[in-house]
Amino acid sequence: MAVAGSPALASEAEPRLFERTYFDQFAPQTALEMLERLPGYSLEDADEARGLGQGGTNVLVNGEPVTGKGRTARARIAQIAASNVVRIEILDGASLGIPGFDGLVANIVTRRASLAGTVQWEPSFRHNTGPAYGNGTLSVSGSAGSLDYSAALDIDMVSVLFEGPETISNEAGEVYETRDEAFTIRGVQPDLSGGIVWRLSDGHVLNAKASMNRLDIKRGQASESAALTPLGREGSSIAETSGVTDDLRFDADYSFPAFEGTFKGIVLARRRSNDAATRFTLFDALGGTIADRAFEEDSTSSEGVVRLEQQWIGRDKSSWQLAAEGAFNSLHLVTDLLDFSTDDPGKILTSVPSETRIEELRGELTFGHQRQLGENSSIQASIGGELSEIGRSEFKRSFFRPKGFVAYTFKPGLGWSVSARLARQVGQINFRDFAANVSLIDGVETQDNLDLVPQQSWVVSGRTDRVFENGHTFYLAIAHERISDLVDRIPLGANGDAIGNIPRASKTRIDAGLTLTGTQFGLTGAQLDLDGTWQWSAVSDPIEGFERDISNLRKRELAVRFRHDLAQTDWSYGFEFRDIKLGPVFRATLIEFRNVPGGALTPGTNAVFIEHKDVFGLRARLQLSEFLGQKSKFRRKIYTGRRDGAAIARIEDRERSLGGPIVSLSLGYSF
Repeated sequence: MAVAGSPALASEAEPRLFERTYFDQFAPQTALEMLERLPGYSLEDADEARGLGQGGTNVLVNGEPVTGKGRTARARIAQIAASNVVRIEILDGASLGIPGFDGLVANIVTRRASLAGTVQWEPSFRHNTGPAYGNGTLSVSGSAGSLDYSAALDIDMVSVLFEGPETISNEAGEVYETRDEAFTIRGVQPDLSGGIVWRLSDGHVLNAKASMNRLDIKRGQASESAALTPLGREGSSIAETSGVTDDLRFDADYSFPAFEGTFKGIVLARRRSNDAATRFTLFDALGGTIADRAFEEDSTSSEGVVRLEQQWIGRDKSSWQLAAEGAFNSLHLVTDLLDFSTDDPGKILTSVPSETRIEELRGELTFGHQRQLGENSSIQASIGGELSEIGRSEFKRSFFRPKGFVAYTFKPGLGWSVSARLARQVGQINFRDFAANVSLIDGVETQDNLDLVPQQSWVVSGRTDRVFENGHTFYLAIAHERISDLVDRIPLGANGDAIGNIPRASKTRIDAGLTLTGTQFGLTGAQLDLDGTWQWSAVSDPIEGFERDISNLRKRELAVRFRHDLAQTDWSYGFEFRDIKLGPVFRATLIEFRNVPGGALTPGTNAVFIEHKDVFGLRARLQLSEFLGQKSKFRRKIYTGRRDGAAIARIEDRERSLGGPIVSLSLGYSF
């Protein structure tokens, strides 16, 4: 069912409709909260891939895709007041006539209204750090004439203290040194964003979005060492890191009827600057300074993308798209490794400065087509390629890489959808990986590598979705990837280590999810969501030759969410649990495992909450999280040289408590 005035929706397949009244039981304040309550649907952020490309995140607003990268769509939807949402439709992405869209896609249908908005204050408290009072969000949206507008201010504060022991042992496992350590993180991240949609006459539409984000963060580590044998060291160390990152983004697209179809021009501009410094000081047992070093970094990166699309929709609802894209990416990085006098902390003994400039100029041309093969099946395909030039002014390389996909969707019956896809993909390079880096806290260095290239892969995947009459949903997706030029860690020189390419690798991924609604079980208003991801990989270790996982592979991710809105009351309660298992990182002279990000902490993130929808006109939520005694674990084997020809020098084992539980309060008001 197409939305009136939304030509981008060419599908006539009947969607699942969720009217505004369906969400009343949850008292949502934004369209994003409404999406989070949909059974069987999960919002997927557009990845920070090469340029813009086809498709994007799996959400539409009034039938139009939300252009941009990363969390742009999530930010845009969070600015839409729930009171302005008419309904949400869950559609089959493969039948929309939009190249690159498949799977489940949500279309948010909004009404044009005067100013509306939300205010949320979300302070949090934990026993071993000070309270974070500043967390909160203010968002507004509305319409004036032919113009729709939205804006939001979001402030996120963090204050974390990890404490715990570390042991140092030899290859036989005999502990010869212990350390008592504390690691702190304190920071604030304000984010200001806004956007407009300007509907001109005759189908001309302008979308524009801009955001300003600053992350001001400080990290510190204090360690006290005690020797158990003569191999151990008595003393202490202090490490302090401070950094400020500014991120500016601008996205815009303009579409209008042209050449018996629709023409769209898209621009994206991003500039990110980072100023950071780390200082590490080592003391002996009497407090005398043994070593005093610092690593300073000042970087500026930018990205500019221009994309032009011409789309035609035929009388048989088939679609054709011709697209051209050009992009320019750059990184300017200045670093300095400093050694200070042990007698005078202000006196610099040595300085090792470094400067790196990396640029990429890229062009891409693609041609896509989508059509219905029958009443219950459709196919879409895209073919194209990219030409890129990357490197420094005195050392640049040029590449041509084909890309494209073919996808088939079949609906064997009511509520069933089965799809298969074959794709040739080109990955994105993090320009920071070209340059050298030093971690004074971990005591490791990464060398620069100008030979780094994007990884490419053939991906074959399949997915099935099932929607049951009682509201339950189920999905299962399987993907296998054959990778060439895998981006991983490689050896350089005698004992050096860098980010580089390994010729071949493979990866298999399974995603599964089940949503159960409570009505059938006598729990009206209840919903249980179960999601899981499992990954397996194989790559030949470039140093020792054995088959291993891709470094830092997210091998398993499990999520459980339950919410029960009690019928005929304003009360609700629920819980959530998320667990992540990561694979180790293989470097030239060490193998390490660390269980971060947060979901990978042992035993995983956890929370219970109780909520009331009307406390003097406010929605109030009280949450208790991280009450299962979460711990951050770290283990690494450090060799005397390269792993293929050296003995194990020491084994470090670390376990730090997160310092939970955390008590959070959320107060929200809509106007």
